[in-house]
Amino acid sequence: MEKHGSASPRKQESRTLDVNLKRRARNLATDSRVDPRTRSLILYGLDLKDPYLEQIVTRVESGETTIDHIRLE
Repeated sequence: MEKHGSASPRKQESRTLDVNLKRRARNLATDSRVDPRTRSLILYGLDLKDPYLEQIVTRVESGETTIDHIRLE
């Protein structure tokens, strides 16, 4: 069977996190001033390499200590 030249395999979405983001997230996950549930969320995001982790880290760094919702964009 002849292969069709215009079809290309789907690229797997890269699930890597920036080294700086990982460092910032780990610092927040050990910060006692951050709500324990939010710290757990950050650790879970690190484990999953969640693309929304940056949003959570940025919000916590800006002073929001409890994350109760995430904006999926």
